[in-house]
Amino acid sequence: MADYTDITADIKAKLEEIPGIGRVYDYERQVVDLGKFIGMFQDNAGKICGWEITRAQVTEKWLTSVYEAQNRMVVRGYMGLQDAVKSSVAFQTLVNAVRAKFRAAQPADPNQGFIYQDGDSPDHSPVQVPVIGDRMYGSVLCHYVEIHIAVKERTVA
Repeated sequence: MADYTDITADIKAKLEEIPGIGRVYDYERQVVDLGKFIGMFQDNAGKICGWEITRAQVTEKWLTSVYEAQNRMVVRGYMGLQDAVKSSVAFQTLVNAVRAKFRAAQPADPNQGFIYQDGDSPDHSPVQVPVIGDRMYGSVLCHYVEIHIAVKERTVA
C-alpha cells in the first residue's frame, strides 16, 4: 500500500524537474493572511510562481483479494499576472509542461504500490485540467489552475 506522502513526494519531485516551475509544496498551504499566502509562492526576486499538492478524493473497491483505491490528487498552481510580459502565455506553457510530465509518468520507485492511471482503461489520461483562470488574492491578481492527477493504488488484504 502506498502512503499518501509517497504519492505527494513523487508528484513534487516530478514537478521540480520542470524548468521555471517555481516553488513546489507537497502539501496544501493554509494561512489566514493573504499576504503571507502569496509570499509562500514568491521567489527571491519577488516573482509569484508556485504549486501545492493535496488529495481531493479517494474511491475504493474490492477486487477479490485486493483493495484498489483511485486517488484524485490536485495540484494548484499560482503565477502573478503581468500583462506586459505575457505572463498568461508563460503560465499556460507551464500547465502544458505539467500535463506532459504526468501523461505517461511512472513512480520513481515502482515498488511503492501506485501508478498514475485513471480507472482501468489505458485510454484515460491520468491528468486533467478542469480549472484555469485568474483570481485575486488580496490585492494581487494571479493566474490560477487546478490540475487533477489520477493515482491508482492496490493493497493486498
